[in-house]
Amino acid sequence: MFFTRKKCLNFNRTQVSKETIDKIAPFCFNQNAAKTAQQLVIFVTRKDLWKKRAKANLQFMDAVFGKNNPKEKQSSREKVARNYYGKIIPFAYADFLRILGFLKYLLVISIGIFKPIYRQVRNSDMRIVAHKSCGLAAQNFMISMAAEGYDTCPMEGSDTLRVKNLLNLPFGSEINMIVSCGIRDEKGVYGERFRIPFDEVYREI
Repeated sequence: MFFTRKKCLNFNRTQVSKETIDKIAPFCFNQNAAKTAQQLVIFVTRKDLWKKRAKANLQFMDAVFGKNNPKEKQSSREKVARNYYGKIIPFAYADFLRILGFLKYLLVISIGIFKPIYRQVRNSDMRIVAHKSCGLAAQNFMISMAAEGYDTCPMEGSDTLRVKNLLNLPFGSEINMIVSCGIRDEKGVYGERFRIPFDEVYREI
């Protein structure tokens, strides 16, 4: 996550000047949520770091369960975790010019005829997975901000390429959303909140 802010909140983050927020606001099409934000939090996906993250998790398990722990001595929890980060993650994320992803896709379709199997193995699938995971992190952040008495507004409407270039983000990164933070105007912005009827978005089976 990258943080830009005008004033210090209860976070141990790097402070960036007000000028940076002013530069980002036009890239958010000058939405009020961007122009009036006390802080902008930019959520970034890094699918290109999957090898590093998997390795870090395996090293953590070495510290918890012991390094080079024989399989016969591993608990079921350890086996599942090591299999996930050591085999499943490399299988799902590894690709070469999208050729490997297509071959994996054909493989899981064939296996899926006979039994349930994880099917999101193409590069485009893993990109969606990365953005879903990042969206969950953004949700947790916004709920945590609300618990501290601050308001947030997630914005997908932005020129993500220009924001990415402004922040000098690496090539393999993608911006998931920009979240503005601050204290809401008691008068509101547009008036009463609009909500889609509950029975249109929820169905019990």
